[in-house]
Amino acid sequence: MQFKRLTVNITTLILFAVVQLIAIVPNNLYKDSGLSKLTRLEISLTWMAVTAILTVLILWFMNSNIKNPTKLEQQTKEPWVYVIFWCIAGIFIAMFGQYIAGLINIYILKQPLESGNTQRLMQIAQESHILIIYIVFAGPILEELIFRKLIFGEIFNMIKKPKWFSFIVAVLVSSFVFSLAHSDPEHTLIYVVMGAIFSGLYVLTKRIIVPIIAHMGMNGIVVLGQIVFKDKIEEIEKQSQLAHTIYNTIVHMFN
Repeated sequence: MQFKRLTVNITTLILFAVVQLIAIVPNNLYKDSGLSKLTRLEISLTWMAVTAILTVLILWFMNSNIKNPTKLEQQTKEPWVYVIFWCIAGIFIAMFGQYIAGLINIYILKQPLESGNTQRLMQIAQESHILIIYIVFAGPILEELIFRKLIFGEIFNMIKKPKWFSFIVAVLVSSFVFSLAHSDPEHTLIYVVMGAIFSGLYVLTKRIIVPIIAHMGMNGIVVLGQIVFKDKIEEIEKQSQLAHTIYNTIVHMFN
């Protein structure tokens, strides 16, 4: 069974919207049930996680059977050894790019340090670990399919020449939409940099699995840092602050 690219694109948009809105349904259903807020949250997130996993399976099957792929998808795919290298390297490139973009965002553009969207997700994930499944696994797959393969891919395919110009336009448009989808306009620069890196990995290898793995790895590291190892990181920060205070006290005593 094969599908037209337009059919796959429309299905991707519809199912992505369903995944984003599905959590509202159980919350309204159990609103007056007497269940605690946390229980209702876990039910909603379970619905969302299950729907996201089913959506990923459907879209992956459809994307694997497109009869009229874009010119980028028609090009010879890079060998798997090369792909594995860029999957791993892509995680570190994405983390480094995010770090540099964050510094520019804070010290030059004078934007807040913390991303409101990220903080909200981490707070919810601490209460209900079900959300971690979406943040680390289902979310990156869906986002790369819609923002990289669909939006970036179609614009990159539509603008013929020169290649660098089509890449820049496709990155800017897809990254801006990516930022809007996260309701985080203050960190648009970071989303643009991430979009450029993930799009570059896609164009370089001609395989959407590469930016997906890089995106998963980056999100996984964030989750490990802010949820799994949060207490240890806070303890290290306190020890560092204590050492800094002691050092300043000693210096002050001898001055």
